Amino acid sequence: MVIRRVGVIGLGAMGAGIAQLSVEAGFETVGRELTPELGEHARDRIAHFLTRKVEKGTLAQEERDAAVGRLSLTTDVGELAGCDVVVEAIVEELEPKRELFAELDRITRPDAVLATNTSA
Repeated sequence: MVIRRVGVIGLGAMGAGIAQLSVEAGFETVGRELTPELGEHARDRIAHFLTRKVEKGTLAQEERDAAVGRLSLTTDVGELAGCDVVVEAIVEELEPKRELFAELDRITRPDAVLATNTSA
């Protein structure tokens, strides 16, 4: 399988870190949050950490800008339908995770990789 597009659902500390690694690796990345404000907060945090890498000399400014440009945000789970890999990083509660994976199972391709993250 060729991975071109990654989805990350939940952009808290863990999810934002996963999204950051994804965009740094060159993948178009769709981050899904509950509200546009939470998504923008996560984008700002990711941009901040990438800027720190530029300041330390471990990342070129152009690479930082390209990485931030690979991140798109949404509040609609349906926008992850075309992702090759989707990583769930939502609250540590079983029922919301079950509901989310049922929805992902309906909307994603049969060959998409659906993954879960735990921060507990």
